[in-house]
Amino acid sequence: MNNWNEWVSARTKNFANPTGFLAVTSMNWLTTDPQSFSDVDGEWWAEGHKVFSRGFTSNDVQSFELKAGSEIFLPVGDGVLEIASRHDAVILRPRSPHSALLAKFDGVRVFDYNPDYLVEATLEGSTKAVSVGSLAGETKSEKVSPGELVFELNGEVCRITAFETANPDQLLVMFRDASNGVSTYGSGRNLSANRLENGNWSIDFNFAQNYPCSYTDFATCPIVPLENRLSVSVEAGEKIPEFRSTDAGLKQQA
Repeated sequence: MNNWNEWVSARTKNFANPTGFLAVTSMNWLTTDPQSFSDVDGEWWAEGHKVFSRGFTSNDVQSFELKAGSEIFLPVGDGVLEIASRHDAVILRPRSPHSALLAKFDGVRVFDYNPDYLVEATLEGSTKAVSVGSLAGETKSEKVSPGELVFELNGEVCRITAFETANPDQLLVMFRDASNGVSTYGSGRNLSANRLENGNWSIDFNFAQNYPCSYTDFATCPIVPLENRLSVSVEAGEKIPEFRSTDAGLKQQA
């Protein structure tokens, strides 16, 4: 329980970051044509992963080099401007510590810890590549899966395609369940499975966490694979956030 309480505190601290995801005020996709945005100074355009601006901090043309999948942060007043490479395109995301969403945030909403949601799973199947979609549109990425985690939860046998991580003793679990859109975020959650000494895997759904997309439209989160949609309800871990940032302003969703 102490570990879980520390995790809840760490998640709250992460989302309360004054230049974190809750501080994002818009998401703007760059093209080869100069564009202006209401919450970013100057004109902006991109050629591949090279970004150009005019009127940001200088009337001269400035350029910024990005590596694929990377991001840089430029100071803007008491906030930052994120320039990020995502799915072979470039986005601008201004981040302000005065965002409406940050002002409403008072901590992650979680279910009480329930030991019934700590399960032991076996890993079955073989290694394969899985194409994972994104809420950003038709863009997809390839993830490596070592197989399916098989376990029993709420009296039902469940199977989830797991994904490799940089840690050989941990697997990424992305899932949806029957609580989505009711008490938890509609597009699903994620957590880590940990290898046990007997070779099986421990999955503690009390640590199920939301993607940034649960709080804001201005994020590019993965889509949970169809085969990872559980028929059982997993009322453990993080609940749906109370407020969401959208192009139309702040929206209450819980």
